[in-house]
Amino acid sequence: MPQHPQILISGQVVTTSKVNLRQGAATTDAPVLRKVLAGTTLNVHAIVAGLSVDGNPLWYKTDENAFVWAGGCGPLTPTGTTPAPTPLPTPTPVPVAPAAPRTPIATSAEAPRIPVVIDIYHGNAVDSFAQARAAGVRGIIHKATTGQTGKDKAYTDRRRDAEAAGLLWGAYHWGTSAPVAAQVDNFLMKAQPGENTLVALDYELDAKFQMSFDQAREFLERIHEKLGRRAVLYSGHLIKEKLGNSVDPFFGAHRLWLAEYNPTAKVQKSWPSYWLWQYAEKASTVPGIPGNVAGSIDYNHFNGSEDQLRAEWAS
Repeated sequence: MPQHPQILISGQVVTTSKVNLRQGAATTDAPVLRKVLAGTTLNVHAIVAGLSVDGNPLWYKTDENAFVWAGGCGPLTPTGTTPAPTPLPTPTPVPVAPAAPRTPIATSAEAPRIPVVIDIYHGNAVDSFAQARAAGVRGIIHKATTGQTGKDKAYTDRRRDAEAAGLLWGAYHWGTSAPVAAQVDNFLMKAQPGENTLVALDYELDAKFQMSFDQAREFLERIHEKLGRRAVLYSGHLIKEKLGNSVDPFFGAHRLWLAEYNPTAKVQKSWPSYWLWQYAEKASTVPGIPGNVAGSIDYNHFNGSEDQLRAEWAS
C-alpha cells in the first residue's frame, strides 16, 4: 500500500454523507472495508494527505487502519491532549432521524402481506416490477448462477427492468461441489455486481453436487477479496448442522439470510439475529409477480425501515 504523510492526532468526526471506509490506504483505489451512514461518529488517529478528491487531499485515519475522506465529514473535534490543526471549512452535518427498533417479529404470522424483499429465478413469472414496487416490494434478489457454468437466462433483462422500476437489486449464487475459484468467476461474470448490488451465497442441500462447508467458507473469502465487502449467506438447516453449538466469527461476520419455514425463526448462535428471514413459499400476493407454475413465491421478512434496508443492502 502507498505511504502517505500524516499528522498524529486523537479526535472524532461525524460523517455528513454516506461514505466508504477504505482499508489500508487513503485512496479510492483501496478496498472498501464497509459503508458508513451520515451522522456516524468516527474515531480519528491521524490526518493524512492522500488521493485528492474534488480538490481535497485530506483523509482521516480511523480505527481498524481504515481511512475516510475528510470531505465526507464534519469538523474534527480533538479528544486528547495533542493540539489539533484548524480544520478546513466543511459542510454542516446533516441531521439523521433515529433508527427504527430492530426487534424481530415473534412469528411469521406477523409479517406483512406484501413482503419487502422477494427472491426469484427464471422459473418465476414476472409481469411488472413497477406494480410490485407500488404494492410495497423494495428489493429483488435474483438467481444469477449455479456452480461453475450455470447461468440464469432471465437475470440480465430482469435486472434492467427492476432497477428501472426503482427496486433494489441483488444476485445470488447456488453453490455446488465444483472448484470454488471457477464458481466465483462464473458468478461475478454473470452478476456484474455494482456498488449497490447485494451479493449472496445460497448454501443449501444439493442431492448430487453438494458444496462442502470448507467450500462455502472459501467462496465467501474469495468474494470478500474480489469486492472488498462480505456476501450475504443464505442457509437454514445445513449451516446449523455444520456449526452445531459453536460460535464461528467468520460466518457470523456475514449477514444471515435465514431459510426457515416454521412459525418462529431459530438462529444459530454465531448470529444475534437474522438479517433476512425466508419464512415461506406460498401463493403470491404480490401484484406483477405471479410466481412459479403453482403460483407461488418465496416470502422474506426484513426487520427495519426502508431507509435501513437501503443503507444495509449492499454493505
